[in-house]
Amino acid sequence: MAQSINMINDLTPINENWKTKVRIIRLWEVPNYNNPNVVDSIELVLVDEKGSRIQASIRKTIVQRFSNMVKEGSCRIIAKFGLISNIGYIGKLSIK
Repeated sequence: MAQSINMINDLTPINENWKTKVRIIRLWEVPNYNNPNVVDSIELVLVDEKGSRIQASIRKTIVQRFSNMVKEGSCRIIAKFGLISNIGYIGKLSIK
């Protein structure tokens, strides 16, 4: 059975089996503090079809795996990710 698409407003940190369809509206690389030539993470701002937004992070350990898959303005279905609370923001998606 196919997993249904979840809207950003429905996401909670309790589950890690989410699936959502989003557009990447902003993307930037965060360089390593000691070596600016190394990318520590890729940060993204995502929006769903209802206009809800969330910030997402691709961790250093998987940056190479996903860096060619994310492009500003592109749409993606993202599945099986964790969500953590980010003080001062509505939420932050952590792609594992």
